[in-house]
Amino acid sequence: MIKLYAFGPAFGLIDPSPFVIKVDFYLRAAGLEFLRVPGFQNMRGAPKGKLPYIIDNGAVVADSAFIVSYLKAEYGDPLDGGLPAEQKAVVHAFTKMMDENTYWCLVHDRWINNACWPAVRKEFFGGLPWPLRVLVPMAAQRRVKKSLYIHGLGRHSDDEILDIAKRDLKALSDYLGDKEWFFGKGPTTLDVFAFAFVGGLVIPPFHSRMAEAARSFPNLVRFVERVKAKYYPA
Repeated sequence: MIKLYAFGPAFGLIDPSPFVIKVDFYLRAAGLEFLRVPGFQNMRGAPKGKLPYIIDNGAVVADSAFIVSYLKAEYGDPLDGGLPAEQKAVVHAFTKMMDENTYWCLVHDRWINNACWPAVRKEFFGGLPWPLRVLVPMAAQRRVKKSLYIHGLGRHSDDEILDIAKRDLKALSDYLGDKEWFFGKGPTTLDVFAFAFVGGLVIPPFHSRMAEAARSFPNLVRFVERVKAKYYPA
């Protein structure tokens, strides 16, 4: 059986990492049986120092993009296999936007924005003994700030980062329109990625400007609610 190594539930999400959610939702949408193995201790065994990774019949695959590619090669491609080349190109473009752009906006919102950071700090580090519960989150936040700066997003103002996120969200909203799924007939990899990232902004009980911006697109909110009802019923 496929084993998916993840962090575990947080903020009303099945996992705080959109990359873990991406793989989890893909496995469910593709009808593949799998076992979740949650726990922050999984980071110690992660081949690339990040989650998620999977183990499948002895094969260890890390990074959500490589995991999805592996699953398609190993088990077929029920989500995207019937799409024409043009739509596959759209999937690729949108998913890369979310991986390389939307994700970093989400990271900035959670780790830097004071509307979210106290809750994130408590969730991830609140169980540590004194003085680690003060020192460790400070060091972790500094590392995130450095990563954001190296990426480039961290060089922008809060207003500019919010504007970047809004443009991504508007593009997704415009393309989804009034359809149930992005290509109308059923979930594709684009729906998987969109749920992971948009849901990561819509679902947690944060009231940052970025979270409220995501909730201002009714069709994206309905999309997230549909996926939750179908694939993650309470």
